[in-house]
Amino acid sequence: MNNNVCVGTGLVALDIILNDNKKTEPLITAGGSCGNVLTILSFLGWNSYPIARLDGSEATQLILEDLAKNNVNTSLISKKEDGSAPIIIHRILTDRNGNPKHRFEFRSPKTGKWFPNFKPVLNKSVSDLEPRLPLADFYYFDRLNRSSIELAKINKKNGATIFFEPSSIGNEKMFAEALAISDIIKVSNERISDYKVKFQKANVTLEIITLGEEGLDYRFKNGKWIHSEPINIDGLIDSAGAGDWCSAGIIKKLSEIEKSIDKFNHDEISSCLNYGQKLGAINCLYVGARGLMGYIDEKELDKLTNILGKESELFLDYTKSGIAKEKSNTNQEFLKELV
Repeated sequence: MNNNVCVGTGLVALDIILNDNKKTEPLITAGGSCGNVLTILSFLGWNSYPIARLDGSEATQLILEDLAKNNVNTSLISKKEDGSAPIIIHRILTDRNGNPKHRFEFRSPKTGKWFPNFKPVLNKSVSDLEPRLPLADFYYFDRLNRSSIELAKINKKNGATIFFEPSSIGNEKMFAEALAISDIIKVSNERISDYKVKFQKANVTLEIITLGEEGLDYRFKNGKWIHSEPINIDGLIDSAGAGDWCSAGIIKKLSEIEKSIDKFNHDEISSCLNYGQKLGAINCLYVGARGLMGYIDEKELDKLTNILGKESELFLDYTKSGIAKEKSNTNQEFLKELV
């Protein structure tokens, strides 16, 4: 176990994974980008502290149980009546060509009712949170609101590297404020397709645009945009969570080079991004946004990243015992109300 610390805020939700390709029991896990990235970092040996505004519901209890099971510190998560526990159905399907795909649903298929929405941490809570914050190496946020920016400022002042992964631009003035304090921004081209045009002069040390199956583009210290080829892998089961593994992998590798990110060279940046892409690719062999965690430990994962791209047959032999396996979930009463 290392002593690296990541504090993060944003979407922490309950994922209900339904695999329509196989008649299997639903799988319930903590999810959301922030929930996944910080849980993955815990799996990779970090001390993770998500900050979230949940409620007193059973969904919250299931989220907290899953986070605790994965050694995530939940002391900065509130459980109050004015909070909310978002629920997301992650449905695994097959396209017309027989290839796996997934869809996120935000309403109960049984009742048609919308699931609870995400509620950000209240800005008035930041002053109470500040003295309780650990000294973080990284601060991660995926939702744009006043409290997430103020928490970024506090963590930045305390020496943390700031990693911003927005799902949309939203308020452009606030977005620009978030960029000004971020060291790294990672966006999906599917969600923010005009990033390069709108933010040509963004003063962010490392900018990353993910392109799905086409890999990613990145720009370091306002240089030229560089393309990083995708990590192609056979046996794809579920691509959900690939971006979260990529983010966590980048954070891990950046932290292993003991200097500030602005002092990195291009080869070091490329290596960190490639490692993140590899983790994302490997998780696609398993069901769920954090599926591989049930079958591979951290040491085995490092072995796989070294094999991947060099000896593909050996790689698949190494992983085939875990491919497409799923765990049944015992909380049937909760599921019956929703699905």
